[in-house]
Amino acid sequence: MSIIRNDTQVALNDLHVALQRSSDHYLDAAKFLQDEQASEFCRQVAAEREQLINAVEQAVRESGELPSAPDRDREAGEELLERLEGLFSADQTREVLQKRLDTERELRALLAKPDMAVLDEHYADLKQRCRKSVDDVIRALGERIG
Repeated sequence: MSIIRNDTQVALNDLHVALQRSSDHYLDAAKFLQDEQASEFCRQVAAEREQLINAVEQAVRESGELPSAPDRDREAGEELLERLEGLFSADQTREVLQKRLDTERELRALLAKPDMAVLDEHYADLKQRCRKSVDDVIRALGERIG
């Protein structure tokens, strides 16, 4: 492990943290939502994200770095805010799924950033798997929200 990360290590770590945050938020939503179908959907997305997290974590380790972890305090605050917004919404499920959709779009934007292009040389397949997962979830959320 080096004190200074190279561009590939930075991109992999950023992707790892973003995927971990995504999974954590889906698990929280699954526990919070009263709609069992929506909860199951969130659990499935979290499980799929865990597979990607493991693959990205392995890539981080292969690059000679240790994977970073999301800021737990930030996550707790975001999850609390999402729960409050959901509680005061006329349609809790729709509100929570819309928030997840917005976050998926942010994840897609992260993958499209020029900083992530460095992954195309050695990790193009992994990046493509992540992009496909995000696109599939965006499509599924759009269908659920209507």
